[in-house]
Formats: sequence, structure tokens, C-alpha cells
Amino acid sequence: MVRQSVLRRHTILGLFFFLILTPGFSAMAQVDEQLTKLKNAVAARPENPNAQFNLGLYYYQHGQYKNSVQALMRVTALNPKDDEALGLLGSVYLRQGRLREAEQHLKKAIGINPDNIDAHNNISLVYFNQKNRSQEAIRALQKSLRIMPDNLDALTNLAFIYATLGETDEAVGAYKRLLKANPRSLPAYERLGQLYLDEHKYSDVLKLYQQSKRVLPTNADMLNHAAFAYYYKGNVQKAYDFFSRASKINPGDAVSQYGMGLVAYKKANLDIAIKKFKAALKRRKKYPEAYRQMAIAYEDKGEYIKALYYYKQVIKLKPKDRASKRAYRAIRSKAVDHYLRKGSKAYFNGDFEVAVKSWHNVLKLEPRNANANKFIKTARVKLGTKIKEHVDRGESYLRRNRQQDAYREFRAALRLDPKNRRAKAGLERVKLRKKEKAEIRTALAVDSMKRGNVKAALNDLKRTLKKDPSNIVARKFVAQIQKDQKTGTERNYRKGIEMLSQGKLRQAVLSLERALEMDPKDQGIKNLLYKTRTQLRENVKALMARGIELSNFGRVPEAKEKFNEVLKLNPDHSEANEYLTSLTGRVAQVTVSKEEIKKLYYDGVSLYLDGKNRSAIEVWKKILLLDPDNQEAKSSITKAEMELKEMEKRGIKTQ
Repeated sequence: MVRQSVLRRHTILGLFFFLILTPGFSAMAQVDEQLTKLKNAVAARPENPNAQFNLGLYYYQHGQYKNSVQALMRVTALNPKDDEALGLLGSVYLRQGRLREAEQHLKKAIGINPDNIDAHNNISLVYFNQKNRSQEAIRALQKSLRIMPDNLDALTNLAFIYATLGETDEAVGAYKRLLKANPRSLPAYERLGQLYLDEHKYSDVLKLYQQSKRVLPTNADMLNHAAFAYYYKGNVQKAYDFFSRASKINPGDAVSQYGMGLVAYKKANLDIAIKKFKAALKRRKKYPEAYRQMAIAYEDKGEYIKALYYYKQVIKLKPKDRASKRAYRAIRSKAVDHYLRKGSKAYFNGDFEVAVKSWHNVLKLEPRNANANKFIKTARVKLGTKIKEHVDRGESYLRRNRQQDAYREFRAALRLDPKNRRAKAGLERVKLRKKEKAEIRTALAVDSMKRGNVKAALNDLKRTLKKDPSNIVARKFVAQIQKDQKTGTERNYRKGIEMLSQGKLRQAVLSLERALEMDPKDQGIKNLLYKTRTQLRENVKALMARGIELSNFGRVPEAKEKFNEVLKLNPDHSEANEYLTSLTGRVAQVTVSKEEIKKLYYDGVSLYLDGKNRSAIEVWKKILLLDPDNQEAKSSITKAEMELKEMEKRGIKTQ
């Protein structure tokens, strides 16, 4: 009978997706012909339950659930004890999401025939899709497996339920039984491999990969699982080879691209890592892990705006991800501080355009930031006054035919405002020989260097040499600046290595950052810095995990110690401070000191912008009492003191 040949084909597979079985005919005309035959069979013998059942099954297989229900209801009307029809009717209702009706009919089917495996399997899905009925679902599947121990549908659903509930050992056992029953089950290999990865059982992942290779020799998913196992075991080259093989088998695979990005990041090749993460996101738009790693990579590059953007994408996809929200807040705070400091340094070095641009970046993140608003306002007023003074003096010198002095003043005005029309016009009226202009440009550059504006001095001297390669003075000072920079880079690089050898990761990062700031193109420093940052992040992660574990066990003193260690490595770690606050009732001292130092630094910058160098120096000296090695405070004091000496030489009153 047709009915007997398709009897066991209506079990639903999976919990949130359903398998629709299609007829054996490919052409639409053949499908229509089959339906016509089934309808004719029903018309010829309307009281025949088998004909009605086969028509109902056809409709079920083709997603025509309303018609299927009508046909199957006629079967149960003809034979109320037909457990197969009741079971299939329950399956149809399950497809429609009508769980109450599905449960009623499946229970009737089981009551009539306790050995109806399909009914047991499908009622388990009815239970699982209802709140707090997971254990009933498991019991239903266990009954099915007692009847038929190797039933693939029951094993698949049981393993899936256990994995979803977080009952890993039971899920692993169910997947192993499934593989024993069906050694070619790709979903079983994939999901079991993921469970092993989640449990950090990397050797088991590799054994499973070897097992799968005999029946699935070219499967990209299993190659990816093996690649992640090698990656976490520390064999990054082997991991890359496996990710690359997976990518060749399946060019549209996002996971292999993501994995290659992880390997590149591990090797400190940030640009390549970012490229691979972008490739992963191109293949899979909703990939939070790739967005997260993009954010981390951009944070390491110091591109905080981009890092924030990618953390936003993670939060959009995972609104309850507290770790990403904390990271976003921490980077936002770091970005604000970074651009405030960058603007201050640029202002110290006479690069006023960069200074104002950096402070505007702060306002993009925090429109009401008091420091940024004040700095921009003060800088603009002060710059406008300075520019006008230089231009007025230049025109005055020009009227008295003091060409060299006029040239110097107009050049100074254009350095502050390259588009100033009065300064440009005045410069065109100055009549000097080419050699005289080169000499004045060199003198201005040397003057900048003496006042601590090394970057501006080097740029001016290089421009002078471009126009006058024979200028001995310019060449001498360029060589001196480059030598000093190289010495400073080498000194900070060596200090970074020394701190690294002593296990002082945070101090190593700070020294390497200063070295890279002096020589931004040094790939060796970049690589070491990125590796040190990665190690620092991993150490912080391990300390946090241990601190939380100790806290959960009520071992408060030990937990506090771990959280304090985290803050020593990363004073901006908001989660560690939150835990400490909850354990002690007060904010960690490390955080308090850092905030106090930050406030003192910007108070000093504010005074400096107002021309109160002496007061600024006094404020910055207070920082050194809290942090004797604070390089920013030291360099700011040196800069302000140089300017004071220069102003005193010129007879200018200072504050």
C-alpha cells in the first residue's frame, strides 16, 4: 500500500527548522499528475481511510497544511483509533505552531500505540517549544529510543535539546550515539566539534576531525573546527593552513576568513587581520565575533572612533552583551582622553590645526566636554590674537624697510594660519634674496626646536633643504634631531624590553608606545607592542575570571586582590572596579589616582593655554608626586620652562 511505504516519513527534524519532504518527481506536471491520482483515488472510494491518509500526507509534504488537516480529519472520523493519522495530524499542527492541538493529537496517537516512534519524537518538540517543559521533551525522546535505540531523529533532537540546555556531557553522549548509528552524519560532527571547542577539549576536536575525515574528507566546517583547536593549542601556523584549506573548499565561508584574521592578529599583522575580518563580515553580515575582533584591532591601532563603531555593531546584534557594553564605555573614555592629550601635544608643538581638530573629535564623543570646549575657545582666541600681532609687526617692519624682520613675522603668522591673506600678501611684498630667505627659515626652525617644537622644526628644516640642499646649518640640525629621535626611540624600546622581561606588561606597553610615537614606521616596535598588548589583555582576562570565581565562592580578600591586580594592569577596567566597589563599598585607589592625575594634567593645559606657564608648571609638578615617572607631566614642564626662558630673554613678562 502507498500508505505503508511512506508511513515513517513525517517526523519533524530539528527544533526551529522543519524538514519538508518533496515528492520523487521534479517536474511540476508530474507533481500535478500525482495529486490528480490521489484525488481520483479519494473520489473513487471516499470511505477508504488509506486514500484520505495519502492525500493528507501529500498536502503535508508540500506545505499545504490546511488541506492536510481536512484530509486527515476525515481519516480520524472514519477510524478514531488510527494512531498514524492522529500522529501525522499532530505533526501538521506542530508545523503550524498550534502546540495545544498538536499535543492533544500526539497524546491520542501514543495512547493508542505506545510504540509510535514518530509521535514520541514530535511530542518532544511540542514540549521543548513551551516554557519549562524541557524535561518532558527529554523523557519523550528517551521513550522513543527505548523502542528503537538507533532512531536518528530521536538522537538528533535529544542531542540538540541537551546542548541548548547547556547539559554538555549528555549532549556529547547523544551525538556520539548518533555518529555510531550514522557515521556520515555531518550535523553530528559539526555540533559535537563545537561542543568540544566550547569546553576547551582541543585534543578531542582533533580526534573527531580525524574520525570525520574517513567519511567526509573535504568538509570545510570540520577543517575550521580543527583549525580553532590548533589555534587555541598555540600552533597558529597549523591553524592558518587549516583555515586556508577550508576557505578554498568553500570560498563563501565566513568562519575561515575570521579564523585567518585571528591568526594574523596573533602575529601582530593588524592590517591583514582587519582585512580578513572585513572579508568575514562581507560573507556574513551578522557576525558579532568578527565585529568584536575588528574593534579590538582598531583599538590596538589607536583608531578609537573605528573601534567604537564596531563595538556598536556587536551591541546591536547582542543587546545583552555586558562585556561589549563595558568595552565600549572604556574605549569611549580612552578615546576622549586620547584626543584631549593629542590636541594638547599638538598645541605644545605649534601644530594648532591638529590641536583643534583633535579637540573637535572629543566633542563628537562628548559634546559637552568642558575641557575640549574650553581648549578650542581659548586656542582660537589666542591664535587670532597671535596671528594679528605677527601680521601687524610684519607690516610695521615692512614700512620701515626691515625686510628680514618682516619676512620672519609673516612666516610666523602663516605657520599659525596657512590661509591668512594679509600674511600672504605681506610675504609677496618682501624683497629678499633666495639665500636670505633660506637663512631666516632655518633660524625660525632652530628657534622652534629650542622651544621644544621638534616636529615643526624638523618639517621646516626639511622644506629648507628641499629648496636649498647646500644649507649646512639646516642639514646639521636635521641630523641632530633625527639622531635624538633615534636615541629616544632606542631608549624607550630597550626600556620596553626590560619591563617585558620583568613581567611588567603595562610599563612595557607605555614605553613601547613612546618609542612608536617617535618612529611610527618601525615595524619591529609595532609587532612587539601588539604582542605585548595581546598578552596584557589575556592576563587581565585570566585575572578577572579568577577574581569572579573567588568572589562567587565568598573568598572576598583573595577576589579583591585579583581585581586590584587587574586595575594595576589596566586602570580603565570598569568591570574590575565595579566588582571592587561592590565588595568594598568604595572606588579602587588606582582609579582614584588615575582620575586625579588626569584632572591635574588638563588643569595644567588650561593654564598653559591662558599663557600662565608658571601656574601650569606648579600643577604638573603635583602629578609627579602621585606618579614620579609620568612622562607627559615631565615633557609638559620642560616645554613650559623653555618658553619661560625664551620670553625672559626677550624681556616679555611671564605669569
